[in-house]
Amino acid sequence: MSIIINAVILLAILGFFAGAFLAFAEKKFEVKEDVRVIFAENLLPGINCGACGYPGCSGFAKAFVKGEVKPDGCLPGKRQGVPDRLAKLSKMSDEELNKIWEEIGENPEKIKEKF
Repeated sequence: MSIIINAVILLAILGFFAGAFLAFAEKKFEVKEDVRVIFAENLLPGINCGACGYPGCSGFAKAFVKGEVKPDGCLPGKRQGVPDRLAKLSKMSDEELNKIWEEIGENPEKIKEKF
C-alpha cells in the first residue's frame, strides 16, 4: 500500500514541476506578433487568392508592413477600398494602433469597423 502512495506522491511532484517548467517556457519563449500585421491582414478581403504574388493575405500583410509592397497590391481588395485603408494604417503611429487594439478588446474581427 505504501508503494502506491509513494508512486502517487512522486507523480504529483513530477507533474507539478513539469507544469511549472512549461509555464515558464511559455512566457520565456513567447512570440509577440506585430499589431500592424494583424491590422493589415484583417483589412484585406481574406480570400487568399495569391493575385498579389504572395501566398495568401497573411503573406501580403507581412510584406506590406515591411514596406515591400504598395497598398494597391491587393487586386481583389481594390473594389472594397483596401488601398485607402492600408494607406491610413501606414500613417498611424504605434500608440494609435495599440489604443485601437485595446478598444476593440484584441478582437481582430472588429478592425474593419475602425477604418
